[in-house]
Amino acid sequence: MSATLKYRPDIDGLRAVAVLGVIIYHAFPKLLPGGFSGVDIFFVISGYLISGILYKGHREGHFSFKEFYARRIRRLFPSLITVLLLSLAYGWLVLLPDEYEKLGKHVAAGTLFIQNMVFWQESGYFDTVANLKPLLHLWSLAVEEQFYIFFPPLLLLIWKRKWPIAIIMGVLLAGSFIGNVVMSYQNGASDFFLTPYRAWEFLGGSLLAWWHYDRGHEEEIPKYREVMSWVGLILLGTGLGLLNKQNPYPGWRALLPVGGTCLLIEGGRGALVNRSILSNPALVWIGLISYPLYLFHWPALSFVHIVKGANPGPGFVWMALGVTLALTLFSYYLVEKKIRYYKSPRVLSLLVLIYLSLGCVGWGIYRGWIPAMSVSGDVQKCVTATRDHDSLAGLECLGDAKLFSFNHAGGEGPQTLYIGDSNAQQYAPRILRLLTKEHAKSERGALFLTSVGVPPIPRVTNPSKPRCAALMPKIDEVLKSDPRIDRVVIAARWHAYFLDDSKYLHRGEAMTGPNGRKSAMEDLAREIKDLKLSGKKVTLVLSVPSGDLLDPKSFFARDFTGVRSCSAGRLTVNEFLEGRGDLLSEIAAVARRNGAEVIDPMDYLCVDGMCIAEDTDGPIRYDATHLRPGYVRDKLRCLDFTVAP
Repeated sequence: MSATLKYRPDIDGLRAVAVLGVIIYHAFPKLLPGGFSGVDIFFVISGYLISGILYKGHREGHFSFKEFYARRIRRLFPSLITVLLLSLAYGWLVLLPDEYEKLGKHVAAGTLFIQNMVFWQESGYFDTVANLKPLLHLWSLAVEEQFYIFFPPLLLLIWKRKWPIAIIMGVLLAGSFIGNVVMSYQNGASDFFLTPYRAWEFLGGSLLAWWHYDRGHEEEIPKYREVMSWVGLILLGTGLGLLNKQNPYPGWRALLPVGGTCLLIEGGRGALVNRSILSNPALVWIGLISYPLYLFHWPALSFVHIVKGANPGPGFVWMALGVTLALTLFSYYLVEKKIRYYKSPRVLSLLVLIYLSLGCVGWGIYRGWIPAMSVSGDVQKCVTATRDHDSLAGLECLGDAKLFSFNHAGGEGPQTLYIGDSNAQQYAPRILRLLTKEHAKSERGALFLTSVGVPPIPRVTNPSKPRCAALMPKIDEVLKSDPRIDRVVIAARWHAYFLDDSKYLHRGEAMTGPNGRKSAMEDLAREIKDLKLSGKKVTLVLSVPSGDLLDPKSFFARDFTGVRSCSAGRLTVNEFLEGRGDLLSEIAAVARRNGAEVIDPMDYLCVDGMCIAEDTDGPIRYDATHLRPGYVRDKLRCLDFTVAP
């Protein structure tokens, strides 16, 4: 029986494959579309090595929680503190106030190892906005540490009770994997970010470590293990090369990197693949520095995207990778190695104190107590616009807002019901003003029943947005239960669902395809016709002109030394309608054929062929796709008639 799991250079080589896969994917995604699966490789390796330490401690009777977590702190905190400090310092220089506050929030969450839950609530890993979150990658560290909060006590309980370890862990692995597969189709963001659906990857490595300890065959290299190594290499290469962000992940597809990693570890250090490829000194060295390399690569790339935009160019990407390598070497050799093996007991306390202090600083930044670098007057107008984004402020909330927002304004007489996504919400400030000031004597009221990222069309689904299935049944319920509703306004960012995002399905067909588009249009027509037959006056509002050129954040002239000035972008009507005009015309035709009035916001938001980007108060939007509440409240009159007495 093997007394311990001896050092294996091929596992450091596996670490190198994992971190290089992730970095290549983040830097040049088309080059390695499945590189994000490198994180799954890390999870398996972590489960294998950490479980080995736990098994050894229990078997030899000297396991200590204090020692275990002290080793984790010495291993993780030096480089983690360094990356958090540098991110806050550089963010103070180049980020806008709201961006810096969000960074502070992520730092605070990072010090509690709950980043995965924060990012799960904010958006998906593959969203475009992900590039603008310098600490997004720390979600994986949070998942790992959450696993190691619960796993060691569970293992100790199993060991003391003499329960069958392999059977219990096998059951837990199966349960986690089944939950992962189911959730990959029901809620992709939850499946990606949350620990219960990732635990099976750690448990796979843990079971393998138990097998090696229990059987003691690590040094044996029978031919079948050579085959295992080659099959593992093929699975790993298939995952890195063929997986892509368009398919639900992890789900069953994560079996490629997880299974491949387990087979390569099982192959043993003597197998040809392991000793000739994975044990290559260059790969082993990259594996040794893989932790700080992983920590620094994403902030470096993210700040390049923040400063230079969505497509910064290969030169800037290579510059970010150069900075990553320099910071990695500094952190590994001058910080991590020095502190990790320094024997003074005060080191541990000092690391914890600095770490928690960083969390407090992050919280202070998030609360606005520690502002970013001051900006000039023209920049401040743009900053103010980006912060003016609460369209539902002042409305009465009528229910739980987890799946949809249900709000009311005005009187208790006849009601106008506004349904749709966040583009429908953006009209609320004007309606609230009309009902509380200009039409104050009227009994008319307004109901807003909306859900972010959900089109107001029956039978639309999206695997990553379970709320898609909740909006239309709620609308039907409200229409049936409230006889006061005599007008319905349907508004959405229509092109986002039919043209931009292939994950929106109608009756199982992608709405970006001809079948899904046709059936969705039929259901929209039926919806309008049914509303008209029930005696409602129906108004459909087309998409608001939008785009990156109209986003206030794109107005800033920003370089790597800070924010310099702010000037509005220019988007022509023709540029906005290019690729979208036919769709919007089709939606308008469907609405008119079935008795609805159609409002085109472009008639109010475009002048002389140009989309309005700003007025005397500054930008009229708070991001690329939404009008800011202050502008809507005071100046946008296109829906005034929908609440006229």
